[in-house]
Amino acid sequence: MAFQAHLQQAGLLRKVVDSMKDLCKDVNFDCSEKGLQVQAMDSSHVALVSLMLRESAFSDFKCDRPTSLGMNVDSLGKILKMCGPNDSLKLQAKQDADVVSFQCESGDDDRIADFDLKLMQIESEHMEIPEQQYKVIVKLPSSEFQKICRDLKEFGETMQVKASKEGITFSVQGDIGAGNVMLKPRESDKPEEKVSLTVHEPVTATFALRYLVNFAKAAPLCGVVELGLGPDAPLLVKYDLEEAGNGHMQFYLAPKIDE
Repeated sequence: MAFQAHLQQAGLLRKVVDSMKDLCKDVNFDCSEKGLQVQAMDSSHVALVSLMLRESAFSDFKCDRPTSLGMNVDSLGKILKMCGPNDSLKLQAKQDADVVSFQCESGDDDRIADFDLKLMQIESEHMEIPEQQYKVIVKLPSSEFQKICRDLKEFGETMQVKASKEGITFSVQGDIGAGNVMLKPRESDKPEEKVSLTVHEPVTATFALRYLVNFAKAAPLCGVVELGLGPDAPLLVKYDLEEAGNGHMQFYLAPKIDE
């Protein structure tokens, strides 16, 4: 086997795939001894999805040589739907194979489902994501970020994000009017209820809301979402995969530059 991995909770991979299926059609899962990585642009080249699922997230992980597994995200989602949230999942691919096999086992080992998914040759250029020094880093509950994006999407297509030491304001102007939601920093013992801002300088930037709504669908991955903002820089939306040691899912979105 060139690659084999065992994930105790199939639900983790399912949430990952659900959060990218509206953005990317076909992606390469790059396997190395570090884990599984994905870097993919959406079809309009406005958004970038970057996944790092570390080998430490798996109970067993073996990759003899770096290999790329090209998969259709929708088909992968269909396979993972068959796994219950507590099922474990084994992934295997032989060297130069044209399929990757999935084996789903229920917690009591009384139900085992097997699938082979045909691999695809996907042309993809590897993008180096430059290390950004963000002027503003905001951490907020991912459920709250999801609600703000969904609510404001009803009013317009573009969202302005304005961050300063006082807090972060999400604003939309549309045909029926304008709306703002402001979140001020707040303390809580639970990280998933806290809002914190690190502000080196205030930033205001504008983004297409439909992408943010898609990014916010990754909320089930982690109770906290991190936003990175800089002047004229892509927005970073980052989720840990349940916990930081498992890796992360990052989305980048190019700002809308006023014509």
